[in-house]
Amino acid sequence: MKLLASDYDGTLKYAQQIMQEDLDAIQRWRDAGNLFVINTGRSMESIKVQMEKYNISADYYITNHGGMVFDKDEFELFSSYLEYITSLDIIYIAKELEGVVSYVVNDGKHRHRIIVNDRLQEKRYMQLQPDMSEDEVLDLGKYAKITISMSETGAAIELANQLNTFFSDDITAYANNFVVEIGPKGITKATGMEFLCEFEDIDEYDTYAIGDSYSDIEMIEFSPNGACISTAPDDLKWVAKQQYDSIHEMIDEIMK
Repeated sequence: MKLLASDYDGTLKYAQQIMQEDLDAIQRWRDAGNLFVINTGRSMESIKVQMEKYNISADYYITNHGGMVFDKDEFELFSSYLEYITSLDIIYIAKELEGVVSYVVNDGKHRHRIIVNDRLQEKRYMQLQPDMSEDEVLDLGKYAKITISMSETGAAIELANQLNTFFSDDITAYANNFVVEIGPKGITKATGMEFLCEFEDIDEYDTYAIGDSYSDIEMIEFSPNGACISTAPDDLKWVAKQQYDSIHEMIDEIMK
């Protein structure tokens, strides 16, 4: 049995669509007795909507950049959370910093959005309506991930760098277009893969991984068969063993 872990946005879903050839190849992969895993920065709540929309089947879901692992029935197998006081400090920064549109906290499975400045245009979470008051969000007591939505991409990059400097012992922050995604230090997409290898008793040499962005680097490095999409940045191509134009091209090559 082999395990293939794929990033979602920019890899399986590209240019706002998913190729039928990729879905067919994933089904062939699973029919052959192998495991297919979605490895994403999204929450379980968010990726579930995508799975239902595009009729995608997966055996496991690694969410929150490796911080959570769920089985196909959404049963939680592994979890990690940000340090609580650090989380509150980051939320305070989000509320006070110029250029912040909103922030979103992830309780492990669900997301809760708080609008900071309604005069700024939301670029990422237009469809995610607030479902809690800020007091309720602060009373959650645990946060698997915090995402800060900015009005400019340059501001997101600058904020991610600052957070990684000032909270270097506790968090890792990724700039992703207009948002900064913040998770626990030492947790990456490789963390979830390592857990599943132990859980399913799969040798890492029987794992495959494919992604397209900087948050996929650790996942690609973890697998001896790590690959990237051909449109990935050069830093990703440097660590990848192979490059493919699509997931179905990768699966076809493996299953020859």
